[in-house]
Amino acid sequence: MLQKIGIIIIIVFIYISCSVHKAGKDDLTFEGRLPHLTKDNILQQEGWYVWGGSVVKGEDNKYYMFYARWSADCIDCEEGDKGRFKNMSGWLKYSEIACAVADNPNGPFNYVSTVVKGTGKKDVWNQYNAHNPHIKKFNDNYYLYYIATTETPDSSYWKGLIGGQCIGVIKSKSIQDLISGKFKHPEKPIVAPDNISTFHRAVNPSVTQGHDGKFYMMFKSYSTRSGRKGHMTHWIAKSDAPDGPFFLAGNVFEDAKYAAEDPYFWYDKNRNRYYAIIKNWSKDNVLAPQFGALALITSENGINGWEPATNRLVSLKEYITSKGKKVELNNIERPQLLFNEEGELICLYTAAKYKNNKNDGPYQGTQPSVNLQFLLNN
Repeated sequence: MLQKIGIIIIIVFIYISCSVHKAGKDDLTFEGRLPHLTKDNILQQEGWYVWGGSVVKGEDNKYYMFYARWSADCIDCEEGDKGRFKNMSGWLKYSEIACAVADNPNGPFNYVSTVVKGTGKKDVWNQYNAHNPHIKKFNDNYYLYYIATTETPDSSYWKGLIGGQCIGVIKSKSIQDLISGKFKHPEKPIVAPDNISTFHRAVNPSVTQGHDGKFYMMFKSYSTRSGRKGHMTHWIAKSDAPDGPFFLAGNVFEDAKYAAEDPYFWYDKNRNRYYAIIKNWSKDNVLAPQFGALALITSENGINGWEPATNRLVSLKEYITSKGKKVELNNIERPQLLFNEEGELICLYTAAKYKNNKNDGPYQGTQPSVNLQFLLNN
């Protein structure tokens, strides 16, 4: 009898030991890994604001970037909208998701087609805009996560649209089906504010498959119901499937000193821990030494215990040209990553806006926002 009990105890001990998630060392760094950029590593389009881009390798071994863009001249704006949605403001109502293709992960990328727009249907979640794309391949399907909005009651039209933002996903068997429009628009969002823990908006999704095979999403929300006198927060949601349903699992940061946005979130299988690149939105410099810089945070289990990584700085608001010139930026946002089959980082993509609403970079065009592609040094 005692022998049987001993065997049972050993089996239970082995089971518990195997099921415990033991995170590895936090030694990831971006220091010295961002290369100098040429014109081929910068996506810009005449007549368009270009913003966040997310890249996946296609079945044909080419690289497909799904990125946000909107007309600089508000060409398709409704009557009366040109004033309030001109320039950068156009993203909130008139952004669309386009696709560009390249032979290499760091470009040059060339426009292929517009993939997703707002449906234009009144009183549905995706009436206006299609923005902040995040493309992933899980198993044999592609998942295009994005945000859209519809008008909600508020003190202004702008704030009403901000408060209507939710997260949706399009599932597709192939890149070509996405490019050619052979997909269904989601009837409902997969994540929306619950007005219990998350408020006013649910935006900027990033999804990864975790150590347990489940699917984890990090997204941005707000700390107050009205979207005023509060700060941006990030939450983790969890699901058995890439397209949901997702359920809240934990709050990334509650303290306003960790205010941030634009997370790119992933499980680092080589280090057996979770990371996220975020844009520092706190002036306390807890996350990064510069307001608006890109910073690295980490967690052992992906749900709680988030903290600044050992090597927390990813990039200041700048890049270096192939001729060694430093280009200072007004914004560097929407970080996205590309990995190889071994789970190693290949490329960092970021949206960037030049200063003074003017393209004063070395590769000048007429528009002040671009997407940068950094093929990471080892």
